[in-house]
Amino acid sequence: MEVTQTEVDGVPAFWAPGDGTDVYHVALVFRIGQADETLARRGITHLVEHLALHRVGQPEHHYNGAVDTVTTAFTTEGDRDEATRFLATVCAALREPPLERLEAEKQILRTEAAGRSSGAVGRMMLWRYGAATYGLPGFDELGLPALTGEDVAAWAATRFTRANAALAIVGGPPPAGLRLDLPEGRRLPTPEPTSALPRTPAYFAANVDGVGLSAVVPRAAAGNVLTTILQRRLHKALRLDDALSYSAQVGYSLRDGRFAHVIAFADGLAESHPRLTQEFLDEIERIAEEPVESAELAEAVAIHRGAMDQPGAVHAWVMSACKDELLGGPQTSYDEQVRRLDALTPDDIQSAARTMRDSALVMVPQGQEPHIGRYVPAPGSSTVAVCGTAYAPADREQKQVHLIAGPAGVTSMIGPELGTVRYDSCAAVVAWPDGGRVLIGLDGITVRVEPNVWIGADGLPAEIDRSVPADRVVRMPPRPEEDIPERPAGAARSRKPLMTLSPAPDRASWRTRRGMAWDDPALAAALPQVRRGRIDVAVELLARTRDFPELRALYIDNLSRAACGHGDLLAARAADRPDDPDVHLLLGATRVKEAWHVRTAARAEHVSDEQFGRFWLILSSAGEPLYRAAELLPHDPVPWDNLQWYGLGLQLSRSELDRIWQELHRRHRTLFAGHYSRAQVLAPKWFGSEAELLDFAESAVEAAPPGDPVTAVLAAAHLENSMDHDDMWEYMSRPEVHAALAAAGAKWLAQPVPHPRTQEAHHLFGAAFYYAGDFDRARVHLSHTGKNRPGALPWDYELRPARVYKDARRDVGLR
Repeated sequence: MEVTQTEVDGVPAFWAPGDGTDVYHVALVFRIGQADETLARRGITHLVEHLALHRVGQPEHHYNGAVDTVTTAFTTEGDRDEATRFLATVCAALREPPLERLEAEKQILRTEAAGRSSGAVGRMMLWRYGAATYGLPGFDELGLPALTGEDVAAWAATRFTRANAALAIVGGPPPAGLRLDLPEGRRLPTPEPTSALPRTPAYFAANVDGVGLSAVVPRAAAGNVLTTILQRRLHKALRLDDALSYSAQVGYSLRDGRFAHVIAFADGLAESHPRLTQEFLDEIERIAEEPVESAELAEAVAIHRGAMDQPGAVHAWVMSACKDELLGGPQTSYDEQVRRLDALTPDDIQSAARTMRDSALVMVPQGQEPHIGRYVPAPGSSTVAVCGTAYAPADREQKQVHLIAGPAGVTSMIGPELGTVRYDSCAAVVAWPDGGRVLIGLDGITVRVEPNVWIGADGLPAEIDRSVPADRVVRMPPRPEEDIPERPAGAARSRKPLMTLSPAPDRASWRTRRGMAWDDPALAAALPQVRRGRIDVAVELLARTRDFPELRALYIDNLSRAACGHGDLLAARAADRPDDPDVHLLLGATRVKEAWHVRTAARAEHVSDEQFGRFWLILSSAGEPLYRAAELLPHDPVPWDNLQWYGLGLQLSRSELDRIWQELHRRHRTLFAGHYSRAQVLAPKWFGSEAELLDFAESAVEAAPPGDPVTAVLAAAHLENSMDHDDMWEYMSRPEVHAALAAAGAKWLAQPVPHPRTQEAHHLFGAAFYYAGDFDRARVHLSHTGKNRPGALPWDYELRPARVYKDARRDVGLR
């Protein structure tokens, strides 16, 4: 099969002989597509294509236009004269689009969209890439209503140019006299892909009757043949063997010059979803872990060889050469492609399959999740709220719903789930004349703002419009009255929004009855001043600890507790000092303490809906300052420790909590406070299990340097696990538990080093040995704790913790 390259008016042209008739098959292709748009201009390329084809009118021969992710093609078939006239007409229309047809073609495009859905592929692209680049095909053509004739003309003049085009012809060489009168320009590179996935393989649940997969693999024969093998396997396993799916389809499509997408989907009835999900993923796992048999590979290669020799394959071959020119892919001859297919080995297929599996984004039906642990949830919500004004709902029954708007963006809260769109990463704002706004972030997160829904939010739409670049605001025509939410009866329009996040500053309520399980005169002197609102004292003290993480962790724990009730004062100070890591750390840690104070330590069933709503609202305001503190002082592990408590309360995903721990551990491998916080995350009552918690604690003991009190995390772990057993004393006195605790305590006491958490570690070991009935070891540890008790485990799980601690000291022979 011979493809010849030439040039027409400076445009690369690729042609091949036809079938011996006089019919020419022609495609004028441009390197411009949906991925080159922005969400606020979504649809502009499609609109240009429609306007250009309108000029063609109604010829006798067939013609069409198509816009895909990275290219736009104008195609026709007819004799030489018809092909020449078609191309001349299209080029003329691209130079001077018929703008008098602008509104009519918009209407046609809206009609076309009404009967079209982005489907499963669009959803997977949206979740992978977000609201930009290769994720844009998953969105409606939002930009159409606001596009002007000037917008369209400028887009055509700069994208549909001579340098950005290529011509494909089947039927013979370019006709004599063919002209491609296009404006000058430049070749546009394919867009650099954005990403909405922190890591892969990942998954998300959707309302679909089936299981899907999208993956990214290098452009190569191995990836293409892999899809054939996978489709045959899925068809056999899911349809022929188990009758779980009617149709299992796998496709391979170019993303750009270097990479391609593998897309797979298998449909199935609702009752089949659990088995369908499992067996679909098992096939992905098997093809990645087990080399294919040589015979199976040979069959797949034969299928590809046969497709290349089909009579109509010449059309695909010429178009492929055309797109390779535009996308920057390698031009390969027929013989070279055959050689590459014949040279494939089982190892090549397995390597491509592993890349597919490791880059996979899996779409599962609602209620399902992968049974294979390597897949992490794709983020469907945000992890951080903006700092700003909190708006309460006009519907007083909505106790756990809030809206936060600030200089940086907008956050919606439903329970602990956050949806944040920052103005500097806003892809589009859909704006209606009545004030309704929908903000869409580049990550695909959406926040809807309806002024009638929120108390005091009438001025918020104008604030949003001022804060977002004008080219990202999509002005919509008025919407029907029934689409505008009504203001609840009795809701006052002029009421002020909820302005403060800090709980009422009842100083008596913040005074702790807990003793000081530490000995630090500077900290002890500062705490009374901080309780009175002297925030600068705390900030100055924290600044001295930047290079001493253990001391910094102790200070922030106590200073933030003392600052509770002054969170709004701290927020104002942080706004005035945006580059001060100590102010931001103190603000974030204080918000965490204030939030947990509102929630109380009661079990969830004894916490009211209003308390939970207030807890999550206050806690949400801790994320931004804590991440800012981490950014300003990159080596500091202490913000990441506080983020563990933040993530725990907001019920962030386990994968996000794992990421926070990894950031902390990378900065400091033995931080006492960090290990204690991580132990809480891994406790059975939160995100882990008894086994996982003990494995973590035992590993920490093994890795601990001699003399480091971080070994006490094992005592914390066993005390935590004992709470889930009927008899705490029986659990703690088990021989294997006692032996492990004795070894951990001995490793610390063999050569102890000075440490800010020494007393706290003694409390933990002392309690563990006390409940284990080993009063001798308990006495050794409790003799170092004095009459003060720490504010957390081990004593505060008792109904009368102070009394229990006093009794424990007496029982082991201490006063």
